[in-house]
Amino acid sequence: MNDDFQIRMAQIRVDSVPGVLHAIREIAESLDLRIICMNAGKMAGYRHAEKAVRHALRAEKEGGMTARSLEMEALLYVSGQRQTGIGMNFGLTEGEMTAWVVLLPASDDGWKKLSGIMVFIQEEEGVPDERIPVLKDLYGITDEELGVVGRDRIDELVIERTALLEILK
Repeated sequence: MNDDFQIRMAQIRVDSVPGVLHAIREIAESLDLRIICMNAGKMAGYRHAEKAVRHALRAEKEGGMTARSLEMEALLYVSGQRQTGIGMNFGLTEGEMTAWVVLLPASDDGWKKLSGIMVFIQEEEGVPDERIPVLKDLYGITDEELGVVGRDRIDELVIERTALLEILK
């Protein structure tokens, strides 16, 4: 399994999802990379992004992907759902957005080219308070569960939910 990848956080202005995806695909093809963009506003931080990519890589290696591409498979693991229609909601969306961006394999040239369509920013530490209600709703986390583990460990609850996708396959 090639798990030589890098993840960075970026701000992206998306006027047209197909347009931005086209630009990203051109960069990926020109450098023989795979690029995955995940909506950080619907995620529980860096570890969530990393685990999703690792699960998708394992599924690809073992021939057990639900999706037709590694990029979509990673979004399925981010969402914890098997339906690609739901997984797409965890990718790019129109407007100003924050994303976790993955380059596989790691590539300085890839980051340089991507900086023409996005701005790389400092990675957030932990999960911002305003995202807690969003994550609770998206991943079915109850107040009781959050009370037991603590708000600072919501990322573990989300990752646990998304890892269940392997069992559902």
